[in-house]
Amino acid sequence: MTAGQSPYLNPVVEVELAGRQMGRLTARLGVTSDLCGKADTCVLLVADGKGELGRTVGRGDPLVVRWGYAGEDLTEIFRGVVREVGLSDPLVIRGIDYNAILNHKRVRMTFEGETASGVIRALTAETGLGLAVEDCDLEIDRLPFFDRTVRECVDGVTDLVRRMTGEACFDYIREGVFHWGWKDNTQSPVRSFRTGIDIIRMERLGDGLTFLETLVVPVRHSEVIEVDGEKSFVVKAEYQWDEGGRTRLWFEPI
Repeated sequence: MTAGQSPYLNPVVEVELAGRQMGRLTARLGVTSDLCGKADTCVLLVADGKGELGRTVGRGDPLVVRWGYAGEDLTEIFRGVVREVGLSDPLVIRGIDYNAILNHKRVRMTFEGETASGVIRALTAETGLGLAVEDCDLEIDRLPFFDRTVRECVDGVTDLVRRMTGEACFDYIREGVFHWGWKDNTQSPVRSFRTGIDIIRMERLGDGLTFLETLVVPVRHSEVIEVDGEKSFVVKAEYQWDEGGRTRLWFEPI
């Protein structure tokens, strides 16, 4: 299928909870994924009249959400853990991505004469995540961390790079891999959108961003799209499912 095609038939969403496939799900859900946010979040509502699911799901259980179209490879739009379970009908399950690991693990160490990317790799080396850290040659003379979370330490290094070089770095976790580096505007578009064809709503915002709403599409933040022939970089995505799906994208021109 080409980047511009839009198969509107048979959209599906799949949920894997605590290692168990829940099948083709028709419950309501919402996923928010923001490059500038602290973590991706998910809210899932499932019918649980007998309370069986609520008794077996607990805080920290793995949670994965994929969506797309029947007969095609589905796109992973959330991977993380259960943060909270509301024991009611429908059952409300709230999830957070693997930033939960970064917020849980604490650091007590001092770095001397190390590059910024070297510090980032050292901070995240024992998280269990795969690493995709871009090289940054900025050398840090001395940087002590005492009883800080990995999340706080990573943010501190990122802020230091911004202050000393004027360049903005970002990080996110996707499919179990921690990414750190700069926006990649050189990518090929993962999808093309056209007004009057596959755009439900589009609005230019005051902060230089543009908002677009469409149906179920496999587009995630930090990817490049094409809108009416112009390339743009996606900085935020929201996925909503309620007897059908909607994708909401916030993007900036390249």
